[in-house]
Amino acid sequence: MSEAVLRFAPSPTGGFHLGNARAALFNYLYARHYGGKLLLRVEDTDRDRSTDASLKTILNGLSWLGIEFDGDPILQSEQVESHRKAVVQLLESGHAYYAYETPEELDALRVEAKATSKRVQYNRDLGQAERDAFEREGRDSVVRFKVPEGETTWVDTIRGVQRWDNREIEDFVIQRSDGSSVYNLAVAVDDHNMGVNLVFRSADHLSNTPKQKMLFEALSWEVPTYGHSTLILGPDGKKLSKRNGATTVTEYQERGFLSEAVFNYLALLGWAPGDGREIFNREELIDMFSVEGLLKKDAEFDEQKLLWLNGEHLRAKGIDALYDQALELWIAEGWTTADEATSRKDYLVKAVELMQPRLETTHDFLTFGYIFTDPVDYDAKAKKKHWKTDSPERLTALISRLETIEAFDEVSIEGATRTLAGELGISTGKLIHPTRLAISGVGHGPGLFELMEVLGQDVCIQRMQTALGNLEREASVPAG
Repeated sequence: MSEAVLRFAPSPTGGFHLGNARAALFNYLYARHYGGKLLLRVEDTDRDRSTDASLKTILNGLSWLGIEFDGDPILQSEQVESHRKAVVQLLESGHAYYAYETPEELDALRVEAKATSKRVQYNRDLGQAERDAFEREGRDSVVRFKVPEGETTWVDTIRGVQRWDNREIEDFVIQRSDGSSVYNLAVAVDDHNMGVNLVFRSADHLSNTPKQKMLFEALSWEVPTYGHSTLILGPDGKKLSKRNGATTVTEYQERGFLSEAVFNYLALLGWAPGDGREIFNREELIDMFSVEGLLKKDAEFDEQKLLWLNGEHLRAKGIDALYDQALELWIAEGWTTADEATSRKDYLVKAVELMQPRLETTHDFLTFGYIFTDPVDYDAKAKKKHWKTDSPERLTALISRLETIEAFDEVSIEGATRTLAGELGISTGKLIHPTRLAISGVGHGPGLFELMEVLGQDVCIQRMQTALGNLEREASVPAG
């Protein structure tokens, strides 16, 4: 094969779902790894369902994932004349014919075909007089492709030799009664005109391939090479769909997932490097991608694995880039302003460094509001578990010890806390857990001593004193 020319051809009739994104990604990886060309064709001929908003969503999703194309997008709706010319050529060569069956006649033909285990027998050989009579009668006509006898075969790049018995395919419509072209005809014509010679797509297009191959051959055009990747299955084992967990790329973007993590995960849905490795950046995936690594077994979508991968990419991300994402969220939440953040950048960067090991999505930055404000309440479960009748005494003792620390850093705070625990004859946890709740309002989070260093001596002591007052007030209230 000469230079591979591939295409991604979405239909702008809804959101940019993961299955479409993966199809685009495999085409992109092939083109960039093997040095081919990747084109974008927008299949917008469904006038009732195609929308500009859907197209914008698809283009934004592709851009977010970093999938780039060679040349400008091609609109299928602008290729209508080429489609009509191909239909005329097929009619003139005898590979297609006008069909005039009414809906009732079609139903009867299909019942007969089912009863005799044969394909539907349309009237392929109408004479001009019969056609004229039907048209005077006011019947609508479609153009059907005349499916030849025998079988259609091709060597699938992923699945090997594929054979399709033509008896399983009835004469299919290539042009509707309103003169518009049907999907398979439009796809074949557009692929030919764009010079596409390698079609990578999902296995749900397998049944379209014999029809498109027949059209290429009937039009005396060179047939592309086809490769059909696996299906993506949902949690219920059925094809991923809106009903069983399919999610758009836009939703993952809005939920705080990184584009590089989604890119990484989609590549693993139907491809494997062969060495068990799972974490890749974009350049590594391009370098390691191979057709041989494409799998034949359907892939199961697992959001928990995507979440894990996202966390791994977050932990590998540079602090400066991570800080920018955190700051955007914090400003949107109203916790700070750009000017305030500039004056406190050192503090906020340290906070990001503290949070990074615990992140699963960037939205987890919104669970650390206590770096900006004092707790206004305390987690009820943590209070019940960690604030006991002797907690005021212990917090008071720790406050006194913390006030004496000159260098309020992680090592000094930990040393003072553990020394005090030893003197009181208690486990260090009996100081750590009440103190964490006092300064953050929650019972979990980053390492306490690291957090206290970031918050600073004055803030920590002031929050502990506030919590101590809360504890003492609650203790003075008579039991109901």
